[in-house]
Amino acid sequence: MSGPERPTAIQPTGIFEGLRPTAILLGVVFDNLATYLVGSLLLLAFAGPPGSDGAFDENALAALASSREFLLASLAGGLACTASGAFVGARRAGCHFVRHGAWIGVCAALIGLACYPAPAASRPLPPLWFDLAGYALLLPAGALGGLLATLGAARRRA
Repeated sequence: MSGPERPTAIQPTGIFEGLRPTAILLGVVFDNLATYLVGSLLLLAFAGPPGSDGAFDENALAALASSREFLLASLAGGLACTASGAFVGARRAGCHFVRHGAWIGVCAALIGLACYPAPAASRPLPPLWFDLAGYALLLPAGALGGLLATLGAARRRA
């Protein structure tokens, strides 16, 4: 006669367990390409077409650094690109969707910090709230993209 079976202990998982690096890389590449495209479109929309030398007018770029509309549009566009990159990467991974999306957000923040361009001395910096909000919301945006991939996978199974 055997007694009731004991449930197995819940084993902790590491933060890297089950991650697929190629899926994260795909999401980060997608995020960066989309961000470049959206940023270029926003510059065209707010600053107008570049001059004959292919450069934007310095006065127009300086005005954009203090334009609340441009800053909010670029913040929303950048976060949407991160969420879409996380969605693409998490779908490619096929498992641990939110975790993959969050790691894509972390990688986007690290790349943003490492590649932050040094502004020209004559050009004003954007306000501090813009940078802080952008970096603080990258991880939630990535997790949101992963959550959307989870919901999409659940709909496909149903």
